[in-house]
Amino acid sequence: MNSVIKIKNLSKRFRVYDKPLDRLKEWLTPKGMSYHWAFWALRDVDLKVNHGTSLGIIGANGAGKSTLLKILCGTLSPTSGSLDIGGRITGLLELGSGFHPEFTGRQNIFLNASLLGLSDEEIHEQLPKIIEFAELGDFIDHPLRIYSTGMALRLGFSVAANINPDILIIDEALAVGDAYFQQKCLRRLKEFKEDGGTLLFVSHDPGAVKLLCDEAVLLHEGRIAEQGSPDDVLNYYNALVARQVSDKASFKIEKARKNKKQPAAQRSGTFDALITKIDVICDKKPTRTFVSGTKGEIAVELIALSKIQSPTVGIALRDRLGYEVFATNTYRLKQKMKPLEPGDKMTAKFALGFDIGPGNYTVTAAVHSGLDHLQECYDWADKFIAFKILPETDSYCGGVARLSVKTDVKVEKSDKTDTGELLETIFGEAPHEINLSDESSSWMFSGWHPLEKTNDGTIRWTHRVAVFVIRVREKAVVKIDASTDVSQCETAPLKIELLANGKTVGVKEIAVPQYQSLTFKLPDEFAGQVTRFSIQCEKSFIPSEIYGANDNRELGIMVRSIISE
Repeated sequence: MNSVIKIKNLSKRFRVYDKPLDRLKEWLTPKGMSYHWAFWALRDVDLKVNHGTSLGIIGANGAGKSTLLKILCGTLSPTSGSLDIGGRITGLLELGSGFHPEFTGRQNIFLNASLLGLSDEEIHEQLPKIIEFAELGDFIDHPLRIYSTGMALRLGFSVAANINPDILIIDEALAVGDAYFQQKCLRRLKEFKEDGGTLLFVSHDPGAVKLLCDEAVLLHEGRIAEQGSPDDVLNYYNALVARQVSDKASFKIEKARKNKKQPAAQRSGTFDALITKIDVICDKKPTRTFVSGTKGEIAVELIALSKIQSPTVGIALRDRLGYEVFATNTYRLKQKMKPLEPGDKMTAKFALGFDIGPGNYTVTAAVHSGLDHLQECYDWADKFIAFKILPETDSYCGGVARLSVKTDVKVEKSDKTDTGELLETIFGEAPHEINLSDESSSWMFSGWHPLEKTNDGTIRWTHRVAVFVIRVREKAVVKIDASTDVSQCETAPLKIELLANGKTVGVKEIAVPQYQSLTFKLPDEFAGQVTRFSIQCEKSFIPSEIYGANDNRELGIMVRSIISE
């Protein structure tokens, strides 16, 4: 596989001056006089990233992550070493970088995209998609200085992720976004990855790293301390953090030998106590497979090698992707624990119901002091054993959690006022028209393919059914400027039905593959109202089945605009 990033012996040194005056003194004094001290942010970093790889970069603050990414993006130069990058690289490193506070959001899109190497033509082509993704509404034409931090993030990410880079770099920026936009960004990054893009992702969120990344590297004090799968690297980082917190010089990090009956366990701690056995027990017998909802227990056996005044024993269950689905310990459960003397053996049992979804899980256990293993960790045994949960015969749920559920369903008729008030509450800012050349296309919901540039202008293809929301003007007329492929109407006109809030308000036909205005007169009750519309085509087609093209989309009609009069 081709490497798109090749780094060899890369180092970066900064000169640090204790006082601003020292910089001037060093410049004025004879050669050889030094008033600074050297700080090496990166030392001898070797790294290769293959095309299509998603690489997570983790490490504590000051480990060198941001310095490395700035060198990759070209905003810093290395002190020594070599760097080879193949392809267009785009980075979202710091909020506000590449933006001007007095420019509007729209103007800043042009500024930032031009700094990233796009031509005016390319920017104009991507502009609707960027504006639609950012969801800033009217603020897109207001100065950046009035934006909140979250709004600035929306704009920055939208530019970085929608200009089709070969390599995309994200540096912890998602941490400041709201939950909705974080999820939207993660979906976009997954799409970028699935499309074959190369992603470098810095985050302190283990779940995000595991979700997005195929590989990970751990930077520690400017050097690569570990490289491998995200799960292994994050576990190593976890042990490294515990080592720094512990004052025991005897701390070690090691990996247990692989055992055919259980996954490789990674051990870390001071080893003042050792976990000797972990079992999942059902019906008083060790088991590794049982049905969701079964009652059982997890038993952790350990032996003390030193005196431990106040031990804590904890467990954590992880799914096949490494996500922690449940964790607890004796400290949290307020279990009274006796001090341990050297040679004492202890068995801690956690009785619980395995109310989790079907799948493969692992058990991690730890013995430490205090609330968590970062206080003083004696032994951390990661992924010590594995077990499998089978679905119930009459399973009523999916997902990770098997929650207790009771249902109560009631159906009653709603009046038009209820529907209108609800649509007004949710979609109160809906426009009177949808012009595909601006952000109003964000009011097109399910059933629409992405924007396309054609000789007839910007269009969007529908599926057989497509949904949009607009506010109807006083004449209660809706016009859809649309056409379709010749295959849709060569034997008979294609019928297009329009539904308003679930009720048919008209049926029109497209007889020839030319743009025409499909005009629908709505009942007067819709005048001035926010309304949910559904376009329903009599039939759809798949280009690859007709023309042999590499296009497997389901297509109905192509729309240039939707206008209410």
